[in-house]
Amino acid sequence: MINNEVTVNKGVENAEKQLQQAKNRLTQEKKKANDARRRIENRHKYMMGGVVHKYFPECYSFEEDEMNEILKTALATQECKKVISDIKFRATHPQSKNEESEVTG
Repeated sequence: MINNEVTVNKGVENAEKQLQQAKNRLTQEKKKANDARRRIENRHKYMMGGVVHKYFPECYSFEEDEMNEILKTALATQECKKVISDIKFRATHPQSKNEESEVTG
């Protein structure tokens, strides 16, 4: 009877140890995924800022609310909306991109 209790306790201890190790692995994997997501988001933010600076170099002299007002107005124009719509269409219909190249080329 005593041997059985010792075996059960060792089994419980091993299971608890494995559970803790699994929790630690899960935490590490979540951290890796979060770091990767954050790197991608930061890279995209830098790219967006670079594009704004490229076409609007004086943007550094404006406050955030002024930049919001400028971009809101610019993005609301029909011309900008059409360009955005065309880009979204090309992204969802990649075969159209090839057809357009053949027509214009």
